[in-house]
Amino acid sequence: YTLGRGASEDHLTFLDKESDGGTENRRRLSRKYRGEDASRLNIDRSKQGSQVMSLEEEVNHLSNQSIGASTPVYAPNGSPIYRIERGGEVTYHGPGQLVMYPLLNLKNPAYEQDLHWYLRQIEEVIIQTLAEFDIESNRDEINTGVWVGQNKIAAVGVSSSRWITTHGLAINVKPNLDHFDKDIINPCGIEERGVTSMADVLGSECPMVEEVAEVALKCFSNVFGVELASRDRIR
Repeated sequence: YTLGRGASEDHLTFLDKESDGGTENRRRLSRKYRGEDASRLNIDRSKQGSQVMSLEEEVNHLSNQSIGASTPVYAPNGSPIYRIERGGEVTYHGPGQLVMYPLLNLKNPAYEQDLHWYLRQIEEVIIQTLAEFDIESNRDEINTGVWVGQNKIAAVGVSSSRWITTHGLAINVKPNLDHFDKDIINPCGIEERGVTSMADVLGSECPMVEEVAEVALKCFSNVFGVELASRDRIR
């Protein structure tokens, strides 16, 4: 589970059932708390020093530094919880989801220096991807993400620094939806809506995550006007 930088701990509904009312874990997850026991994922690039690293070595180093320096709070189902530097409320990431993490320079003349514009483009990538599998989806005028009926099928949470984007989207292909149980979290902070997946909609016809990824990359290329180039896996 992750909480966006401004997310409320109140949407971790299981905290209310803890013996102290969740006071200790709320403190560790607080958006303002920076103590050694904070459940926060961040990266201190100063610790990399002057060492020259390959791309793979740098990714591994930064990933291990971020996770190794943080002590998570754990949900009742054993899943770790961290606060991270993206927009949006609490959500779940795990097996059966397709997660995309675009790094784009919004100063590119083809784009707009506007995160609202960027969010709508990311949603369009998701909508086009789902349409390729005959799933009709839609935006919501109030809530970010992509929906099938009243249920969210894909979450979007982004950030940027100097108009370089980070974080991105997660499409529920075939995850265990029990992780979105409202006795644990209030997904995306929206009480009156539910969560669904491609497997819920398509049943036995649901594609593998890898197949959805191939289609999503093509849709991303179409929406953002970028040329896809394959390379070796980093991890």
